[in-house]
Amino acid sequence: MFVGLISTFRHEIVSAVLVSAFIGAVTMPFRKIMQAYRETKASLSDISKELTAQRTNSLDILQRQGDKQIELLGKTVEVLQEMHTDSKLMLEHLRDKQG
Repeated sequence: MFVGLISTFRHEIVSAVLVSAFIGAVTMPFRKIMQAYRETKASLSDISKELTAQRTNSLDILQRQGDKQIELLGKTVEVLQEMHTDSKLMLEHLRDKQG
């Protein structure tokens, strides 16, 4: 019975197989293009995440360094003020000795 059906619909079966193979062959490049597109999109997303993390880390480091630099500049100003006061006192002392 099954063999009889195959021989009766032999042309339709062959046609269906050939059409399926043709459709598969035609859609294969599109599948590969879509797969490459998805991989590229995922790769770009990963790169974007990494760059965002690096930028955030850099900004944090710059903020900490900026705070440290402000602290050091404050100390430098204090030292310069002390030096100014010392030189002022020294000049007064020298004027007093001359006069």
